[in-house]
Amino acid sequence: MNRYDKEYIESLQKLIGIKSVKFDGVDSYEAVPGKPFGEGIADALNYTLNLCESIGMDVKNCDGYAGYAETGQGDDLLGVLMHLDVVPEGNDWDFPPYGGEIHDGKLYGRGAIDDKGPAIAVIYAIKELVDEGYEFNKRVRLIFGCDEENDWECMDYYVANEECPDFGFTPDADFPMIYGEMGIMDAEFVIDVPEKETLVISGGDASNAVPDHCKAVKGEEIVAEAYGVAAHASTPWEGENAISKVMSELSAVECSDEMKNFIRFYNDKIGFAIHGEHIGCGFEDEETGKLTFNAGVISVKENQVRLAVDLRIPVTVEAEQVCGNLEKAAAEYGIRLENYGFMDPVFSPKDSKLAKTLLDVYRDYTGDSSDPLTMGGGTYARAMPNVVAFGPLFPGRKATEHMKNEYIPVSDLMDIKEIYKRAIKELCEG
Repeated sequence: MNRYDKEYIESLQKLIGIKSVKFDGVDSYEAVPGKPFGEGIADALNYTLNLCESIGMDVKNCDGYAGYAETGQGDDLLGVLMHLDVVPEGNDWDFPPYGGEIHDGKLYGRGAIDDKGPAIAVIYAIKELVDEGYEFNKRVRLIFGCDEENDWECMDYYVANEECPDFGFTPDADFPMIYGEMGIMDAEFVIDVPEKETLVISGGDASNAVPDHCKAVKGEEIVAEAYGVAAHASTPWEGENAISKVMSELSAVECSDEMKNFIRFYNDKIGFAIHGEHIGCGFEDEETGKLTFNAGVISVKENQVRLAVDLRIPVTVEAEQVCGNLEKAAAEYGIRLENYGFMDPVFSPKDSKLAKTLLDVYRDYTGDSSDPLTMGGGTYARAMPNVVAFGPLFPGRKATEHMKNEYIPVSDLMDIKEIYKRAIKELCEG
């Protein structure tokens, strides 16, 4: 460890200590001018920009939607895109989710690996280069988004109002590099229920996370409750869906005909399947594999049942076909598909100069010659051209983002800082 590392770890712990969650349940944040995603996210952005300014970078807060810090000179702009918002913590952590505590060589906390740890790693990579007297012959801009886990309003605002990089990377995925990302679809299944409905179901915090708790209450009696295992929606096989567990127990519970239809729809068409095979969406392709389907949030309010789902769609499959099949399956039960949204897939050449430079840096540092990957997760590589996802998760490491007890090994923090430091140098000099 060098003289910066204690400060590096402490800076990350302070950032993790800021609860930068947009939605914690339902509409729990207050949007005000300069803080469009609430107080916590604004605090995280201000902390990060102040940290960058303290090491000599020029900073700008983009009206609270995003921010950036820049150093170097020249016409070319290298971008490193990161996000400071996190998903809700969920339940049953062994350590405080916003504590940043270190146990057995692992730093725990929401955002440790997604994406606060990598963001601080890049900042300290820049700090070391600056303190070593490195002369950047390109401008290097660290871009901090604030709405990656929800609607990406941060990147919409940034792209509309600020200079986009000529090329860059986002440290928000896996090593050695990601060259393909599946399409992402969000939608809600909705049915109206009578005012007299007494069965209330609630579970999950975010559509892009496997829910780890769900319960159904009739009157004042809990008629079903289940705990699952949280996981990222792009890897639902790593979790256990608590909503599916509860819904499987409700078939015999007395409720309105509309609620019965919704329960029947869920168990017939969703159930415990994670690849959309029962709802007409069992698609797959050679490059990116099988479609994934995650039922993330269920609620009953204002006389409606709403189920928010997240699908990761193979790059060769048309979103319109998936949406049509979902609508058709739901209509059989009197259910509507609402709030549909789609993010296009990303598919980049593996032999581009950017990709080869990043791969060479990774392989030279680690000695690992693994091939680049595709994935179901979504990163800021979708937001701008000539950007690829690069780390921070090493091959063989457990992916803990969106899970309880999210962590990153302290040794990995040291390694990713060095890899990003070398990558920035190579991209500036290339």
